[in-house]
Amino acid sequence: TNPIYTSMDEVPEDAKRSAVAVFEKEVADKPKDMQEKIIEGKLASYFRDQVLLDQPFIKDETKTVQDLLHEATQKFGERVEVSGFSRLSAH
Repeated sequence: TNPIYTSMDEVPEDAKRSAVAVFEKEVADKPKDMQEKIIEGKLASYFRDQVLLDQPFIKDETKTVQDLLHEATQKFGERVEVSGFSRLSAH
């Protein structure tokens, strides 16, 4: 996919607020006590393709890129993190 952000921390608050506003309209007919959980799920799903660390790993979609980093940290005993990324495309 074509991620825009490395982590959810990089997603601007106005983008999150805009998404929440749309999702609040979508869940308006749901019970109040369920609305927040539904919105959280919709936000995670919406931003999953836009955030590199939340994307499924292409070789094993049961893991995210973040899961791979945690595994590498455990394996090597050193913290592993993504400080930036570039996407190459042949058009």
